[in-house]
Amino acid sequence: MKNELIYEVFIPTFNDGLKTGRGNLQGVIKKLSYLKELGVTRIWLSPFYESPFKDSGYDVANYCQVNSDFGSLKDLELLIEKAKMLDISIITDIVFNHTSDQHKWFQKALQGDDKYMSYYIFKDPVNGKPPTNWKSKMGGSAWEFVPKLNKYYLHLFAKEQPDLNWQNLELRQELIKILNFWKDKGIKGFRLDVCNLYDKPLIFEDDQLGDGRKFYTDGPNIEKYFQLMNQEVFSKIEDCFTVGEVSSTTKEKSAKYAKDNNEQLDSVFTFLHLKVDYINNNKWTYSNPDLQMFWDLVKEWQEYYQEHHAELALFMNNHDQPRAVSRFGNIEKFWKESATAIFGFTALMKGIPFLYQGEEIGMSNLNLKNINEFVDVETIGHIPELLEKYSANNVLKILNSKARDNARSVMQWNENRFAGFTKNEKCSEYVNANYLTINVEKQNNDGNSILNHYKKIINLRKTLKPLYCGAIKFFEDLSYAYKRIYGNEEIWVLTNWSENYKTTQLKELPNQFQVIYNNTANFDIKKLSPYQLVILQKVTHEI
Repeated sequence: MKNELIYEVFIPTFNDGLKTGRGNLQGVIKKLSYLKELGVTRIWLSPFYESPFKDSGYDVANYCQVNSDFGSLKDLELLIEKAKMLDISIITDIVFNHTSDQHKWFQKALQGDDKYMSYYIFKDPVNGKPPTNWKSKMGGSAWEFVPKLNKYYLHLFAKEQPDLNWQNLELRQELIKILNFWKDKGIKGFRLDVCNLYDKPLIFEDDQLGDGRKFYTDGPNIEKYFQLMNQEVFSKIEDCFTVGEVSSTTKEKSAKYAKDNNEQLDSVFTFLHLKVDYINNNKWTYSNPDLQMFWDLVKEWQEYYQEHHAELALFMNNHDQPRAVSRFGNIEKFWKESATAIFGFTALMKGIPFLYQGEEIGMSNLNLKNINEFVDVETIGHIPELLEKYSANNVLKILNSKARDNARSVMQWNENRFAGFTKNEKCSEYVNANYLTINVEKQNNDGNSILNHYKKIINLRKTLKPLYCGAIKFFEDLSYAYKRIYGNEEIWVLTNWSENYKTTQLKELPNQFQVIYNNTANFDIKKLSPYQLVILQKVTHEI
């Protein structure tokens, strides 16, 4: 499991293979050779299920139907087959914390059907008000009133995404059936969306200090639920891979979910390292990343997971995060260097590396010109609250740095109209204005491009044992640097995450190593250039 490179495809904006103006499964099929050449071993597909798409498919109306905008079940089966021929397996995003309000279960619940009401979390008003003061992650209250029932239902996300009640045995059995359905279709694993939120409390109470998350995160039954899915489904899939998205968690709790041989999950996504540009833990603020905090967190979590034999997912980009090269790099002066340094530092640590579409060519944030241009449901949900605090210009600045819209512009394939994403003139997806200079075709023909540098780093990760199964040890006298060690083999990864030169003061001599990768022209062991990434391999000898 450790010698992997997993690539996230956000289907709506990856590639249009049917000339519909929107990404689809045929579009993914047409780019399989590109992904193979990149070094991908598994493709993580964003939700492709039937959905009204209030939240980009994370509001599922039918778990066992393919959204017609993306194609058909036959298209998915063909994708699985074609990928398998290239030794690439498909893992799918499974959204089991909530459904769409259009799901037949919820529609029956709204009619007062007791069976299906118990699939969700309905509560009576308290003194004519919502049951608790919890806040939705999309803005506003986490409760929505249904006059016909005189009850509120819980939705930790958009009101169109009612939360499921995992304490209901019959519901759990239904969810296992869904997993088995996709297992039988050839799906080789699952990414479990916000899975550490499944277990809601028995008693609902106000949160006097926060937004309510302390009451519903990492509940006491979470591990039992993971074990259930593992025993009933995951363990029965040959070469299965699972990764759980866990939010607002601790290293102590999350490591248990991805501990070796724990019969739960293979790895987990955690997010503290991507909150270092939040002010007072508030996403909707504008700030430069605190690089010291980032380094301390990465080191702390890597060491803890290693000590407890657990597996972290390694990533800096995904469909929910602004582009890392815009966030942590310097795209004006050191675009190539910062893109490769960020990726190399992250992907060569201990864990499972993930790529998000477009990061391999250095795709950047959108920088929209008007608040009204943003379309993501989370962004729109927070704009009214932000406008109460800040001027419109400051809100725009915050959104351009934090909104999920930034990650969801179309994949930039070439210089053609719509960046080569589609040949349909009615394309309504975001196209970043810089696609003429940043695109796959242009970089394929440039041996010194970000794309070709990514390929070199990925090849090292997949072929050198210290990098895919070795221990990690951090330098005591140098930040943003570490060693990967396997037996008497040793590899150093040295990076500089700033636009200034960085002195190293390393005690070991450079003649003990050979440079096997360098993203800049020169290397001085005593001083790293701005956003430099150097990988050194120790000259092996018997101890």
